[in-house]
Formats: sequence, structure tokens, C-alpha cells
Amino acid sequence: MTFNTSKLKHILGDSDFKEILSKGLSYILIRGFGIVISYAFTVYVTTTFGASVFGLFSIAISIFMIASVIGRLGVDIHLVKFYSIQNNINDVGLFYKTLLKSFFISAVISVIIYLFRFHIANDLFKIPKPEVVPYLNWILLSIPFWSVTLICSSVSRAQKNIKWFSFISLVSRFLFSFIVLLILLSFVNEPITVAKAHFLGIIITSIIAVIHTVKGFKTVSFKSQTNSWVFIKESLPMMLSSSILIFLGWMDTFVMGVFETDSNVGIYNVCIKIATITSFTLLAINSILAPKIAKSYSENDETNYKKLIRFSTKLNFLVSSAVIIGILVFNKLLLSIFGEEFIKGQTILFILCAGQIVNSFSGSVGIILQMIGKQKVYQNFVISALLINLILTVILTPIYGGIGAATATVISMMFWNLGCAIYLKTKLQITSYYNPF
Repeated sequence: MTFNTSKLKHILGDSDFKEILSKGLSYILIRGFGIVISYAFTVYVTTTFGASVFGLFSIAISIFMIASVIGRLGVDIHLVKFYSIQNNINDVGLFYKTLLKSFFISAVISVIIYLFRFHIANDLFKIPKPEVVPYLNWILLSIPFWSVTLICSSVSRAQKNIKWFSFISLVSRFLFSFIVLLILLSFVNEPITVAKAHFLGIIITSIIAVIHTVKGFKTVSFKSQTNSWVFIKESLPMMLSSSILIFLGWMDTFVMGVFETDSNVGIYNVCIKIATITSFTLLAINSILAPKIAKSYSENDETNYKKLIRFSTKLNFLVSSAVIIGILVFNKLLLSIFGEEFIKGQTILFILCAGQIVNSFSGSVGIILQMIGKQKVYQNFVISALLINLILTVILTPIYGGIGAATATVISMMFWNLGCAIYLKTKLQITSYYNPF
């Protein structure tokens, strides 16, 4: 008891540990609210229109997530690193320049996908899905605005305004989309209203995000000490890594859409939503850990950033393990919330939870590598993981359906998380994985 008490006093007495706990808790509470809103949105859609409509919406969202991360060019992550350094805070022009470039490129990507939308719907899927086109039309309109939203939120993250960062990046999209959906359905009860509500929700979110960021900078200027094109070039490895992670996160849903029915896609996507509850602790820790590591590393304070990594990994693993146990125990109840037809996704949920255990055990490998200038190493790991995921998903999904897609996702997740953890330990003597001693 004495040991535990003294250890607790040490943790609470350390300003960095205390900040991770306090701001991490704020993130968890806000993230928890975001999960509730996201689930409420999903439950409302599935109970109102069924798994098939939610499956079509999920396919469109998978394209939305992939396209938007490419359009951001990795700028959102790079800005966290840039504005975490005190001397860069007054370089306002870089933000505005990169924001405009990202918006333009995102818009171009949206137009290109729009031009090929009928080919995607009719030629890409094993069973043509022309009914996905109306969803794509609305989803594509929202891509540039979502890129703007996340770039603005990254500035708040760099400035350690975690509450606002959490709200904008994790809560606002589904909160405003759900409110708009309820309003629109009171006038017209059509499935496409789901996509319309999502678009309007993102428009509202992006406007709020821009206003808040502009107020924070207190000025609008396009003059910068940093060359924005060079900055974007340096951001590209981060964009590639982020893109691949999004591919990994949505590849299985998209391939499921190619080979499986809309209903099975909807069930699979709900299983993903439940399994990823476990990741919110890691996201909470990463939200405050990223700028701290960047700052300590730039100051050559090796002792401090290694201390932060050890503490955050232990905290994440213990909390995530408890959440995973809860999901496994109450899996049937959680799935039945979305409808009785979703209960048949139990095996898929168990497999995805296994991947989340490995994820939490490995620690914040991506954030660590990117904040210490090893983004290309991280990029190589996730590219390899993407290839593994793509090959296995295409092989296993036609044979085993959702179980095959989940297995492919977990294997690729294990490769990149454990691989990065081993690299950090053997090459840089940084222990990112959980070590109880």
C-alpha cells in the first residue's frame, strides 16, 4: 500500500504526468460523448432504414475518409509538430497558405471521383451498386470542408487546447449531422437524407473550426517565414502514413462492399465501431503526448520523452484492457442495440478486439516515430502493412466474408504495431510497448 501511495504521489507531482492525466481525462470524456453521438446516429439510421442503407452510407464514407486524408497532404500532423515549438507560434501565414492549398487539392480530388462515380458504382463492385451514387454525390461535396476542419483542429492540438481539438475532430461531425438528420426527417423520410445531413453537419463544423482558429491567431496573414511548398513536401511522408492508416481502417469495409451484400457491410461496420471503442484511450493520450514529445525531442531532453512514453503506454494498456474485457462480456447486448440482425457479427467483433489488444500493447508507435523525425520509417512500416492487408483482404473476404476481412485487418495491424515497437527498441532504445516492470 505504501508503495502504491508513494507511486501515486510521484505521478501527481510530475507536471507532465499530471497534464497527460488531466487533459487525457478531458479527451476521454469528450471522446466518450462523441462515441455516444456516433452510436446514436448509427442506431437511428439502422433502425429507421436498416442495415442495407447503412451499408451504402458506409461504402461512401470509406471513400470520403480516404480522399480527405489525401487532400490534407499530411499538413494537419505536420502543423502539430510545427506549432508545438514556441518560436513558430507567430508564423501565422503558414497556416493560411497550407489551408488554402489543402482545400483546393481536396476539391480537385472530389471532382475527379465525381466524374468516375458511375464507373465506381457499376464496374468496381462484383454486384453493381448504382444505388450508392446519390450517397457519393453528397459525400464528395463534404471532403474539402472536412480537410479544413482537421487542419484547424491540429492548431488547437499543437497549442494543447485538447478540449477544443477533441470536440472538433471527434464530436462535432456526428453531433451536427445527427441534429440536422432529425430536422430533415421531420420533413421528408428518404434514405438519402442521411448523406445530406452528414454534408450539412460538416459544413457547420468547418465554419466553427475556422472562426475559432482565426480568433486564436488574432490576425489573418499570408506572409510566412517558412516556404509553404517546402513545408508541404516535408508533410507528404506523414500524409502517406496517414493515408495508409485510413486505407487500413477502411479497406476491409470497401472490399466487403465489393464482394458482400449491403446488409453484411453494415453489420461489419458496426462491429468496427464497437471494437474501436478500445482505441479512444490511446487517442486521448496521443492528443497531448504528440506536442510534448516533439518539444522534448527538439530540446534533446531524452530522459523526459522516454519517461512520458513509458507512463502513457502503461496507462493506455491497463485502461484499454478493461474496456476490451467489457466488450467481450457484453458483446451480444452491444450488437443487439443496432438491431437483432447485427448479433451474427459476434465472431467478427472478437477478431477485431484481438487486434485492438495488440494495438494497445504496442503503445503510441506512430506518434513517437513522427514526432522524432522518423516519419519515413513509420511510412515504410504502414506501406508494408497496407500491402499485407490488401492481399489478405482480397484473398480471404470472398471466401470467409466479414470474418476474412477482420482477420486480414488484424494481421496487418499486428505487423505494423509490433514492427514499429521492435524498431524503436532495437534502433533507438525507446520502449514503447507495455512493460509492467
